[in-house]
Amino acid sequence: MKFIRKATTNNTRHCVKCSKSNSISTCDGCHLTFCERHAITHRQELTDQLENIIQDHNLLRQDIEQTSNEYLYSRKIDKWEQESIRKIRTAAENVRIELKQIFDKTKIRLTRISRAIAFDLKSSCKTDDYLENDLKQWIKQLNDLRLEIQSSYSLELIEDQQSPIYLIKTINKKFSNIHKNTNHIVPHSTANERFLKATYPASITSGGLIAKHMGPDLDYGYIIGKQHYSQGSHIVRFQIIQNALPYRIFFGCISSEGISNTMNYDSSFVVGWFGHNEIYQHGIWNNNINIYGYDSNKIQTNDILYMIFNCDKRQIGLYHERLNKTHKLSVNIDKAPFPWQLLIILTHENDSVKILTQK
Repeated sequence: MKFIRKATTNNTRHCVKCSKSNSISTCDGCHLTFCERHAITHRQELTDQLENIIQDHNLLRQDIEQTSNEYLYSRKIDKWEQESIRKIRTAAENVRIELKQIFDKTKIRLTRISRAIAFDLKSSCKTDDYLENDLKQWIKQLNDLRLEIQSSYSLELIEDQQSPIYLIKTINKKFSNIHKNTNHIVPHSTANERFLKATYPASITSGGLIAKHMGPDLDYGYIIGKQHYSQGSHIVRFQIIQNALPYRIFFGCISSEGISNTMNYDSSFVVGWFGHNEIYQHGIWNNNINIYGYDSNKIQTNDILYMIFNCDKRQIGLYHERLNKTHKLSVNIDKAPFPWQLLIILTHENDSVKILTQK
């Protein structure tokens, strides 16, 4: 900042602080006039402001170092790496066991055939009782055995496209698309979900995008999602294609440990929302609409629902787009350990749900 001393003229200028007209100077920055004493004071005020700015800058530099969370994210990557290695090793060991079982069974079967041929050859040779037809028969048996050996040990190792091992990547939240509503924050990551398997009477069509109840009515059809959720926050969009009344479709999550041939929505591994305003949390039932605010009767055909898997907060959400309302349930990972998978249950014949792909 510079002060310019101006000669006194008929248009006398005064100090903005004390109105004196002696030794008046003008500040180049704010263009205000000051006497000599207040010019010094003004300069000190600017110096104090500069020191505050420097202090704020130093604090921001500290924030850069302290809030990067690099260590936290590195730990998550390490955990994902260890879990993936464990899954790969488990899968490899299972394939080795399966391979050994196949080869052992094949070897036993082929050895049994070989011994039968050897017994016939030894017996005929010992008794000197064989003719041309016998020789032709043995030659044919040996050729058949040779072909059997070649085909039995011919295997193919293929990659399972439904394997629960997925690559991870980083997404900068600052530049990602955020779905907004006035009451709740909807997660930023849209999951590439598909229906993986279903129990009778439910079926999966359209490349894993549509699940339908094939009947009879009131039999539960369980549908499991392909994706595994263990970290981050993810969203899956659905459309109710058909819905018989009263509404009786379950949306929720199930721990991968709880998936079996005899699944139950009231299992400790399951959390979610059903018809008749019912809520299930680890085997505990509740349908008090005054406590949870969940009214299943308002869900209609063609409605769009979002399932929200917030692993970081250990909770799931169900967002009703038409009503612009989100319901949330906490998940106890001691009872429903990671990873979670999508669980949908269809009850009425012809009820149908469709996964809406990313916009």
